Formats: sequence, C-alpha cells, structure tokens
Amino acid sequence: MHAEGMPHALQAVLMQEVECTERLLASLETEHSALAQRDMSALAGSTEQKLALTQRLETLEQERERLLAGTGFSGQGSDLSAYLVTLTGATKPGLRDLWQQVLANTEACRKANLTNGGILEASRQHVEQALGILRGQAGSPSLYDPNGATAPHLGQRELGKV
Repeated sequence: MHAEGMPHALQAVLMQEVECTERLLASLETEHSALAQRDMSALAGSTEQKLALTQRLETLEQERERLLAGTGFSGQGSDLSAYLVTLTGATKPGLRDLWQQVLANTEACRKANLTNGGILEASRQHVEQALGILRGQAGSPSLYDPNGATAPHLGQRELGKV
C-alpha cells in the first residue's frame, strides 16, 4: 500500500494521535491538580478520561501499525521512521513532524504519569503511617520475620488498649 493513499491515511492517524496525546497530557495535568487539592471527584473524572484516552491511543496505534504493515514494514516506531525515509514529495516533512510530535507528547505523558504516581505513592505512605500511629506502631522500624516478610516491632500496644 505504498500507493498514493497510504501517506494520507497515515497522516490522518498521526494527526489523531497528536490530538489524543495532547488531550491525555491535559487529563494528566488535571489529575495532578486533583491530587494536589485532594479533590476526589475531579480525580475520578480525570481517571475515567485517562482510561478512555489510553484505549483510544491503543486503537490508533493498531491502525498505524496496520497501515505500515501494508507497506512491508513491521509497524514498530523504528520502522515508521524507516518508512518515512522512503517517502518523497511534500507529505514527507509533514508526516515526520507529526510523528515527532506524537513521540514528544508521549514522553511528556509518561513523565506526567510518573509524577502523579509519585504523589499517589507518597499519599499512600502517609496513610500507612497514620494507621500505624493509630495501631500503636508509629516510629517503630519494620523488622523481618522468619519468612523474610516485614513485620512491625512487636510488644507495643494499640492506641486505647490497656
């Protein structure tokens, strides 16, 4: 399918991927704000949107791979770059720029997702520490039991117990 229509079909898919990754990045920024403000309803909404957008990206990636496979290339990102080298004419720079934008947006989304994951992990640790305090386990280091699993320091009583 190295024919005339292939670059145009690929361009349409890449444009959709750029738009979808931009929306995903905006959703991740909304998620970051919701985490910072502890706004659970906004967090739930951004999580739903994030899931829908990642599913859409998977569909677009499959479509891009299908189009590329029709040209004899495997459909992987490196093969897309190799395919772009074979192109001539006015469509080549536009496709190359779109692909670079998809890659840049995807990297920005990856970094934002890692940041949000770090915030969630820190919050989880704070909750565990608070629960430890209520259970009378605060400040005690975790020790290893005979099976190699961590166990709280034994011998302390729960808060409120005599």
